[in-house]
Order: sequence, then structure tokens, then C-alpha cells
Amino acid sequence: MQAPDERHPPDSDPGNPSFVTRVFIVGGVVALALAAWTAVGVLLLTFGAVLLAIALRAFVELIARRTGWSERLAFAAALVIVALVVGLAGWGVGDRVGQQVRELAQTLPDTVQRVRAWLEQNPLGETLLQPLGSLGGEQALARVGKVAGSTVDAAGNLVLVAFLAVYLAADPALYRRGLVSLFVPRHRQRVDDAMGATGQALRGWLLGQAIAMVVVGVATGVGLALLGVPLALTLALLAALLEFVPFVGPIIAAVPAVLLAFTLGPQTALHVVLLYAVIQQLEGYVLQPLVQRRTAALPPALTLASIVGFGLLFGVPGIVLGVPLAVAAMVLVQRLWIDRLQASS
Repeated sequence: MQAPDERHPPDSDPGNPSFVTRVFIVGGVVALALAAWTAVGVLLLTFGAVLLAIALRAFVELIARRTGWSERLAFAAALVIVALVVGLAGWGVGDRVGQQVRELAQTLPDTVQRVRAWLEQNPLGETLLQPLGSLGGEQALARVGKVAGSTVDAAGNLVLVAFLAVYLAADPALYRRGLVSLFVPRHRQRVDDAMGATGQALRGWLLGQAIAMVVVGVATGVGLALLGVPLALTLALLAALLEFVPFVGPIIAAVPAVLLAFTLGPQTALHVVLLYAVIQQLEGYVLQPLVQRRTAALPPALTLASIVGFGLLFGVPGIVLGVPLAVAAMVLVQRLWIDRLQASS
């Protein structure tokens, strides 16, 4: 009998059924990975809708507990209250904020030139300006147009996320059962438990961020008003919203405030820098430890790593959703993998 050729093992023979099967499996995995990467924008929007649905669902449950109403009635009441709050805020504060935003857009270019001229007066300032180069009028207009287009796209995405969140919050059990049914029966209970734990962790994280956003926004508005910085309301609202993104958000929020403070003098700008620094220190070392006793939190190093990592992978949406994505991933890994390994050891 002739021995098989050792240079061509049976499994590597292209005519062997097992080899063909492996090729199809590898091809299928690659195709699924490419499809997931292509649809990453949709997945991020869906995750944003899930976060909003979790917050809305918490509000519904709060109304149901306090009033004794049925779930359906409490859900309708929650939608009405949210719509009224958004409408009243837009009517009472929207015009003022809109006017201040327009003033900010008109003031910042001249303020940037003043800051540039002030920095050019000393060697250190010239060194800081060298990487920035010079921006011509056409470049500035192109950047403004790009920002405007991004803003329109973001507004459309927010509307889509809001509608999707309403549907998810209306009957979360339906979508949860549908997702669990995709797994084999022996794993469904573990997956369902992991999803429940993830939802609770994200709810706790959202609660902590909401408290921090309110406190930072109020403290920033009061501090800027006392310093006499113009457009304090808009800057405070910006600081509150960007507090949603740890580390990166507060730095971005401080830039326009410092630039506007330069119109009142370098000393006022320094005071604004100190104000933002003090608020962030109090938020990080006083407020967060108090809030995290009852809410979910990530270690600071993991928080920063999640922002940088997801930001490099997915851009601005990854930066905004990086921390909650890390919270969800941490809980899922703990429940689906680490707990299982510990139980089997």
C-alpha cells in the first residue's frame, strides 16, 4: 500500500470535505466581521438609543411606583412630561441660548485673533502657535461648513435615536426575549441574566452622570456669572452636556470660556482656567466618590483607555459612547466568561 504524501496532509487537500468546510467557516467569519464593521455606525446609534431607553424606563418605573398607575399609563405620562419639559425649556431658554450661540459664533473668531496677537508677544507664545500655523479665510469657511454639516447630521441622528428609544422603552422585554432567542437553549438563561445585569449597571452609570452634569453646569454658570464672563448661560449648558464625556468633555468645554474671558483680559482668562480646574477637582474627588457608592463606575485608567480606544476606532461617536460601552463590556465579560470560569474551577 502506498503511504500518503507527508508533504500534503489529508486535511490540507483542497478536495477533502473537511478542508472545504473550514474554508467556508473562515470565509463566513470574515464576512460577518466585515459586515459588523460596515454597520458600526448603526450599532452605535442603536446603543445610544438603548441608553436613552434605559433612562426613560427608569422614569416610567419611578412614576408607576409613586402613583400606583399601570405600566402603560405611567409610560404615557412619562412621554408627556418629557415633551412638556423639552418644550418649556425651548420656549423659556431656547431663544436666549440661541441668541448667545450666535453671539458666540460671531465673537470667537475675533477673540482667537486677540489671543494669537497676545501670544505672539513672547517667545513661549510663538512656540505654542507654531504647530497651529495660520488659517486663511477659505480654510475657516471650509471648517465652518464642515461643522455645520456635521451638526445637521447629528441632529438627524438624535431624532432617530429618540424615536428608537421610545419603541425600546415601550416594551423592553419583547426585544430582550428576541435577542436571547438567538442563542442555543442551554445558554439563554445565562445570557438573559447578563443582559439584566448590564442594564442595571448602565442605569447606575447614567444616574451618576446625570447628577454630575447638573452640578457641573450649575457651578460653571454661577462661577462665570460672578467673574463677569459673557454668555455664561450657554457656556454652562455646554459644560453640563460635555460632562457626559469624562476627561475630554470638560477640556473642550473650557476652551470657548477661556477664549471669551480673554476679551476681558488675561487675568480674567486665568481666573476662568482656575474655575474650571477647581470644579473638575471637586467633581472628581468629592462628588464622584459620593455618587459612586450607589452607581456603577469604572476605574479612571479604564475610563480614559475606553475613550481613547473607542475614539480611535469609531471617531466622535466612540468618544461620546466609549465609557458606557466599556461599562457594558465589563459586565458582560464578568457574567458570561469570568463567572463561568470560576464556577467550573
